[in-house]
Amino acid sequence: MHTLNHSISIPIGNMPPSKELFLKLENTFLIANTSEIIEIVSFKPNIEIELRGWAKLRGHLYLGRESLKEQYSYKIQKINKSSFANKSSWGKKMKGIDSSNPKLKDLELTDEILKKAPDSNGLMTRGIEPQDGTPFYDFELSHKEQVWSEPVSALYEEGKHAQWNATSDIAWNEIPTLNPIIEKAVCQIMTYLVENEFSALYIPGKFISKINPYYMEVPLFLSSLMNDEARHIEVFTKRANANGGGFQYSSEITQRSLYSLFKEDDYIKSSFLLHVMGEGTFIDLLSFLEKHMPDETTRKIIKLSKRDEIRHVAYGMEHVKSAIQQNPKRINALKNTAFRRKEFMDEVSSESSILLESLAILAGGSDSPVDYKRGFDLVEELKATMNTNRIKRLIDIGMDEELANDISNVHTPNFM
Repeated sequence: MHTLNHSISIPIGNMPPSKELFLKLENTFLIANTSEIIEIVSFKPNIEIELRGWAKLRGHLYLGRESLKEQYSYKIQKINKSSFANKSSWGKKMKGIDSSNPKLKDLELTDEILKKAPDSNGLMTRGIEPQDGTPFYDFELSHKEQVWSEPVSALYEEGKHAQWNATSDIAWNEIPTLNPIIEKAVCQIMTYLVENEFSALYIPGKFISKINPYYMEVPLFLSSLMNDEARHIEVFTKRANANGGGFQYSSEITQRSLYSLFKEDDYIKSSFLLHVMGEGTFIDLLSFLEKHMPDETTRKIIKLSKRDEIRHVAYGMEHVKSAIQQNPKRINALKNTAFRRKEFMDEVSSESSILLESLAILAGGSDSPVDYKRGFDLVEELKATMNTNRIKRLIDIGMDEELANDISNVHTPNFM
C-alpha cells in the first residue's frame, strides 16, 4: 500500500470511530475527485474494521493500513462520481480590503460573466460551486442581455453612499404656514408623487425574483432602488400631511397610466417604459417642483428624491441600450410597446386636470388669474422640456431621431 500516493491527508489524532469522525470523512469524500486517495492518520491501530465498513457503505474502496512512526495510515480511494463539477476557489482577496474600502465592482467572482447563467445556478451567485442534484429553479431572466447594465455595480455603491433619512434628514418643523391655496396644490402634487412612487416600487418587485442571482449585482441594485422608492413614498406622504393639509385626489388618468406600466411582463420593455420614459420624464417634473416649491424644506425633499431618480434612470438607460446593442430588433418591439400603451391610454381623457391646475398654481404662486396664467404657461414649457429630453434619451439608447420623436409624442400625458 505504501506505493499508493494520496492527495488528501486527514489527521484525526485519538478520535475514535464516531459520528464526528464520519462527518469529517463524509465531507472530505464529498468534494474529492473520483479516484482520489484519501489518507486518514490516527494514533489508533484498531479502527480498520470501522473504516472498511464505512467505505463499503459509501461505495469507496478501502486500500489498507500502514504503520507510521507512532501513528497509522489508513487509505481509502473514492470510487463513485464526484458530487461537484469543480473545486471551489481559494486564495482570493478582493481589491479594497487593505484600505477597508471593498466595492462591489472590485469583486472578481469568476474569470468572466457568462452570457447565460448555468442551469445549476440556484439561489447562489457566481463563484459558488453547486452540488449535483441541486433543484432547477428555471429563473425567467437568466440571460445577461436581459438584465445587465454596465454601471450597475457603481450605481449600487453610489446608492449606498447617497442614502438619506426621511425622518431625521428633513427639517419638518421648519415648514412655514402657507397660503391654503398653495398648500392644497402642494398636497395634490404630493398625492400624485406617492402614486407614481408606488409604481416605481412595485414594478421592480415583480421582476426581482425572476432574475437569476448569477447576475448578483442586478437584484442588489434593484433592492436599493426599491428602498429609495419606499423612502420617497414615506417622505411625500409625510409632506402631504405635515402642514394642515392632507392627501388629495387620485385621477383615473393617473391610475390608468400606472396600470399600463404595472401590467407589462417583459423586463426589458418594463425597464424602457419605467426608467427611460417614465422616471426620465419624472426627473424633469422634480426639477420643476424643486424650482417652484415655496419653502426650503419641501425643496430639499424634492432635491434628495431627484438625486435618487437620476441613479435609477442611469441603470435603465444602460440596460435598455445594452439590450438593443445585443439585438437591434428590440427597437421595433419597444416602439410597439409604446404605441400599445398609447392605445390603452386613449380610452380616457388625455391629461390629469387636477394635477395640471395644481402645478400651474404652484408655479404661478397663487390662483389669481394673472399668476395662474403665468403658471400654466410654465407648465406648458415643462411639457416641451420633457419631450425634448425624452427624445435625447431615446436617441442615446440607440433609436434614430425620427422614431425617437414618434415615440416621445405618444408618451403618456401623466408624465410617468
